[in-house]
Amino acid sequence: MTLIRKRKKNTLFKVLIYLSAVVLTLYILGPFLWMFISSISPEIELISGSRKWFPSNPTLKRYEALINKVEGARFRTAFFNSLIVATISTILTMFFGTLAAYCYARFKFKGKKSMVLGILFTQMLPGAAIVIPIYLFMSSLNLLDTKVGLILVYTGFIMPVAIWILKNYFISIPQEIEEAAIIDGATTFQILFRIIIPLVTPALFATGLYSFITTWNEFFFALILTGSNSKTIPVAITEFSTQGGVDYGMMCTAGVIGSIIPLVIAIIFKDYLVSGLTAGWAK
Repeated sequence: MTLIRKRKKNTLFKVLIYLSAVVLTLYILGPFLWMFISSISPEIELISGSRKWFPSNPTLKRYEALINKVEGARFRTAFFNSLIVATISTILTMFFGTLAAYCYARFKFKGKKSMVLGILFTQMLPGAAIVIPIYLFMSSLNLLDTKVGLILVYTGFIMPVAIWILKNYFISIPQEIEEAAIIDGATTFQILFRIIIPLVTPALFATGLYSFITTWNEFFFALILTGSNSKTIPVAITEFSTQGGVDYGMMCTAGVIGSIIPLVIAIIFKDYLVSGLTAGWAK
């Protein structure tokens, strides 16, 4: 009887786990699914009080307008701005973040602990508290409404997180491997790029994906620091809401298009993203 009760409890526990997973998945994917449904719904159904789970006359005219028509020119410009800014910011973050993380993990120097705590402290400051100094600084350098200015700001904000993730990974690698390479005559850069980096590939993928997705989705600083020339997708989406009203259909369509690249990247590299982030924070 005891064995049967244990089996029943295990079965019930598994059912609850799977049920919770399904509910959580629907909760997370629900807004995106509703956004897609709204993007293909006719205008009359969007403004009417009655909504259906699937539109009776689905349409792709909004996607055609944003991709091919003149009215989507500003959105397409914002899309490519986001792609350029996110890509370059990620490359800079990965390069300098890797070098800094390796230094913090392996070398001993004066003020090391204070520097590490300083890096952590930067993540505790809310964006609203530092946006004015950053705005004035960018203005003094004539970098307002430029992709270069936005890249510098994003790199500075994401690099501390990258350093912490990679530092923990570097610490987890036995130093005996590096000592053996030193005996064989390898330099510090040879050890880093030929031995250590291949061992931390999951962490590099996870950090790079995190940097790209975070930069792609950032809105606050993009809104303050950009104008007509270098606005990104999150800012461009808000332009469908004006004093004359909100174009929910176009806003949802722009949101779906803007979600494609991060979604595809996350799906392709999901194993690296999950294993790299969880192991990086735990070690």
